[in-house]
Amino acid sequence: MDDSIFFLPEILMVVSIIGIPALYILTENNKSYSICSNISLGFAFMFLVLSWYYPDFLSLDKSGLVSYDHFRVDDFSQLFKIIFVLTALVVSIVSTSYFDDEEPHQAEYYTLLLSSTLGMLVVASATDFLTLFLGIEISAFSSYAMVAFRKQDDKSTEAGAKYLLIGAFSSGLTLYGISLLYAITGSLTFDGVSSFMHGISNGVVVGDFTEVIFISCLFIMAGLGFKIAVVPFHAWAPDVYQGAPTPVTTLLAAASKAMGFIAVFRVFAFTLESVSEEWKLVLGIIALASMTVGNLAAISQKDIGRMLAYSSIAQAGYIMIAIPALTEEAMSGAIAHTLVHAFMKGGAFVIVGCIGAVGLGYNLESYKGLAKRSPLLALSMTVCLLSLVGIPPFAGFISKFFLFYGTLQAGLAGESWIIALVIGGVLNSALSLYYYLKVIRYMYLYDPEDSGEVEFPNSVRYISFGVILLLAVFFPLYWESLFELCKEASIALING
Repeated sequence: MDDSIFFLPEILMVVSIIGIPALYILTENNKSYSICSNISLGFAFMFLVLSWYYPDFLSLDKSGLVSYDHFRVDDFSQLFKIIFVLTALVVSIVSTSYFDDEEPHQAEYYTLLLSSTLGMLVVASATDFLTLFLGIEISAFSSYAMVAFRKQDDKSTEAGAKYLLIGAFSSGLTLYGISLLYAITGSLTFDGVSSFMHGISNGVVVGDFTEVIFISCLFIMAGLGFKIAVVPFHAWAPDVYQGAPTPVTTLLAAASKAMGFIAVFRVFAFTLESVSEEWKLVLGIIALASMTVGNLAAISQKDIGRMLAYSSIAQAGYIMIAIPALTEEAMSGAIAHTLVHAFMKGGAFVIVGCIGAVGLGYNLESYKGLAKRSPLLALSMTVCLLSLVGIPPFAGFISKFFLFYGTLQAGLAGESWIIALVIGGVLNSALSLYYYLKVIRYMYLYDPEDSGEVEFPNSVRYISFGVILLLAVFFPLYWESLFELCKEASIALING
């Protein structure tokens, strides 16, 4: 079978992006748009799983690499594509219960959701800076509109305006950094830039490009730093996470952040891995500052959405510590924690959105007695929060262990300052326990403020049950398989 079949998910997204507006012309039934979105994402998810991990089932030949001019399909890209499509599918399903049946512009909403997903898929397979940038922008422009989707809500429009302005600024920084690299290397491909960097290290390329390369790295990191919300590029995240419709926040916190890390991994863990040691130190400082500032700011938050936003900043800091280490083990841990974070944070925001949508609110007081209102939702939220801390036996503990252990090995092998990053990660994980336990205490040790009946949507119940199975059962039991997948992805990333 032709290798182009591996790009079926992208084709499905394009067909649906065209199909939903066409469907809007034929019918104004809002449910038809969500059904179209769910079917498209569902087929894409099943195909990704079957084509890459069970290729014999579809009679496909998976030799480990399918490459075209600007795209590559390998273990790294496929693993993240599965996460992107699965997250988008969850968001699509949850959105049906978040929006009223008569909510206007739902055709546009689901079209934007699929467009954002398409951009993420492009980023996952990109082999050059231009394709990477275009994929990020396709996803970002769709996200800007989705954040401001509820025009009647001042918080939503304000969040959308902030996200657009900061996003446009960060895109400009990234593009300028890429242009500097192109001016030096004469190439936009990751392989071409990497070869040039190795040529400088080996003395093959003559000339002093150190300062220009450092400046280009600074601009690219500043631009991508906004996408993954690391310090000092993090200020937008709490306002946008709080103001956006909660299904959109789920997409931003889980899938969009993972997309940003794909870009960071591709650029700094492969293309620019031969850059000076001073630059690695800069990345280490960013990582340590992100985890510390994120956790300290989260402690004082009363709004759960803002608390989780600052938590995401801290989690980004944990993941960043692997990049200065740049070993197979450290990058495997970083990939594992990025994937597990998508489930942890995505599951938490689904529950936050559900509690807000049924009228209980978004502040800490809203969670009083949740265990009595809905034991399943309370248990799912508890699993997500404890997993974010890294409490055994949950999935977050496993991914953090691999991340910290792999980075520690790199520090012990030579660059001793990297050990400080691991120590900082462990201490910050302990610090985060305070504000996560505060939410759990409200759910289990307090009575509800009112005794009225609250009906939670079945879709959220099913997703909550799935999150519990993944984080508390499946990943802990099959951690070796999870790490093996991440190790294969890490090898594909580092070897290019």
